[in-house]
Amino acid sequence: MNQSSQPYSATPEAPNPAAGRSSAVKAGWICLALGFLTFWIFGFGFIFFLATFILAIVAMSTQRVGQGIALLISSIGASVICAIICLVLLTNAFTAALKKERTTRRQERATPTQLHQATTTHTSLQDLFGPAKRSLIVNLNTASEKELESLPGVASSRADQIIANRPYSSVDDLSRVKGFTPGVIGQLRPFAKTDGATEKRELSERESR
Repeated sequence: MNQSSQPYSATPEAPNPAAGRSSAVKAGWICLALGFLTFWIFGFGFIFFLATFILAIVAMSTQRVGQGIALLISSIGASVICAIICLVLLTNAFTAALKKERTTRRQERATPTQLHQATTTHTSLQDLFGPAKRSLIVNLNTASEKELESLPGVASSRADQIIANRPYSSVDDLSRVKGFTPGVIGQLRPFAKTDGATEKRELSERESR
């Protein structure tokens, strides 16, 4: 009995072109989404936008014209929008840096003026609150209260007492003012007199040191 055997022929399955076209479109939309998520990382997202643009052309060449055009327009629009956002961010950063630099320059220019104002204010306060201690040789008979307060150990109350007990013929007459002991009068003697105008006291070389 002759057994006839027919050769087995396996027919390969034809690739599904629709699946390839669909995968290109899906990959394009995924790249577009990734581009939006990563464009702020040093412009890394623009690489995905470029990939989206290429996939859109692939989809259009595989008869997915409508979806390819939509993907192409979306990739171009996303690139433009992200480029505008990056430009705005860079402009704001540059403007902030420029303002900071201008502020620094203004502060540097204002420093000499502020120093002058501080010196003027110090002088004004000194004039307002009276001369510094030991800076004047005052006439006990004509000096003002502020001038008398420049004497060492003389406060406002003692200055009033000095004025109330005028006139004085000598510095020793301060002994009749309450609280002025011989020791205190001895300390005041280089800074007080009973005739002539109140004048600035010239510091000796030892005192200036």
